[in-house]
Amino acid sequence: MKRFLLIISAVLISYSVCAQQTRKVTRTFFPNPEIEFGTPAFNKKHGFTTYKEMMDYLYGLSTAYHDRMSFKIVGRSQEGVDIPMIKISKGGDVNKLRVLYTGCVHGNEPAGTEGLLYFIKQLLSDKKLTSLLDSIDFYIIPMVNVDGHEDGERFTSNGIDLNRDQTMLSTPEARMMHRVASSVSPHVYVDFHEYKPLRASYEEVSDGALVTNPNDFMFLWSSNPNVSSGLRNVVERLYVSEASSMAKQEGLVHTTYFTTKNNRGEVVFNIGGSSPRSSSNIMALRGMVSMLVEIRGVGLGRTSYKRRVYTVYKLAESFAQTTYRNGSEIRKVVKMAMNEMKDIVVKFKSKAQSDYPLTFIDMLSCKKIELLVEARIAQNSEVMLERTRPKGYYLNASESKAADILRAFGVVVEEIKEPVSLELETYSVTSMTESHEFVAGILPLNVNAETKMEKVNLDKGSYYVSMSQPLATLIAILLEPESANGFVNYRVIGVDSDGNIGLYRNVK
Repeated sequence: MKRFLLIISAVLISYSVCAQQTRKVTRTFFPNPEIEFGTPAFNKKHGFTTYKEMMDYLYGLSTAYHDRMSFKIVGRSQEGVDIPMIKISKGGDVNKLRVLYTGCVHGNEPAGTEGLLYFIKQLLSDKKLTSLLDSIDFYIIPMVNVDGHEDGERFTSNGIDLNRDQTMLSTPEARMMHRVASSVSPHVYVDFHEYKPLRASYEEVSDGALVTNPNDFMFLWSSNPNVSSGLRNVVERLYVSEASSMAKQEGLVHTTYFTTKNNRGEVVFNIGGSSPRSSSNIMALRGMVSMLVEIRGVGLGRTSYKRRVYTVYKLAESFAQTTYRNGSEIRKVVKMAMNEMKDIVVKFKSKAQSDYPLTFIDMLSCKKIELLVEARIAQNSEVMLERTRPKGYYLNASESKAADILRAFGVVVEEIKEPVSLELETYSVTSMTESHEFVAGILPLNVNAETKMEKVNLDKGSYYVSMSQPLATLIAILLEPESANGFVNYRVIGVDSDGNIGLYRNVK
């Protein structure tokens, strides 16, 4: 009998690993809502909305609602496919609030695309939502990673994770996102993703039990200490709070985003996020209200797909309503963020917490359980290194790649017309360690550096980046050598054999 039970358990575990979610778990915790979307994926029995189906659907809407909806190609994928952005507006006031939504940054996360297609439809046709257009213009890119989506792959055509490429901008898709951010200058940005609910690392903290993440969605907003406190506060106090109320009403389960990392053989849970390489953080560092939402979905196929798409739609609606109701405050905090002049936090780390409680679903018993885990809390960061904000940065003429990426962000970079000698603060690298994990195709270089005042001879063609411009904070975290995901860390700017860097601070 015992042997029989072990065999049955093994079969169930094998099935669960393949399917990510048993039928009993689906029925108990993730039933589909009673709703008809009419979007392309729901007009067929299998698969997801293809690029062609999406384009046909959007063209149909733009024909029917040409007075409110415009259609623009904002870039091309690595395979040369047009990437569309939809603008929905009643026109009128040129100073309306601007909201930017993106989906499918990862190609194997289709619910964001589908939910945004339905949101577009409802925004155009549902009278409860069309009133939002009195004070908001919406900009929506339903499918950022077209090539990855068509291949059913997370990465772009050249194997780069777009949500690890937000400081290097090594892909045309990432550059497109920041070109749009510069041209639209949104007050609010939301990026819709999906996450994998069943991970092998969970078993390591559950005494071998097969457990899965129970959340319909997880919030991720920036905990980077360089982001304006006003922006961070308004996200948590308004957007997260009101979306949480919506979720309770709709029966949707949620939490703050978490993921796992192996730290010297121990599974550590990172709660929240602060890395500039991801969309929610980089857009917040640009000075806008910014969020990323992870929907439970990767690996589930069409299981609970209606529920996942409905979750995207209800969140998009909730964030839009919050923006509409709090327009004056949102304008105020975005303006303050643009003009903030605080010092730059160069290095920081999330505080550790033992016995952090997280809820999971035990797949075999089909019951929720609580596990106590080792965690790192991004919202409780400890500052390790801070530098005064300089007036600007100089770059050697050889650092053209760094200048090019800065310009791709929308930063004004000046070229020096004649050689010049200046008293500047220089960097001297005192230690450096190569990472063991590839990020966006490179092994990051972690450095420590000292600064001192010296006379520097700059050649014609060198670059100057003033900090008296809107993206000043972003400039600083990209250029300070010790910054995680910055230009030295990602080897955009090199370190010579003597520990010198072709980068200088203008502090006088």
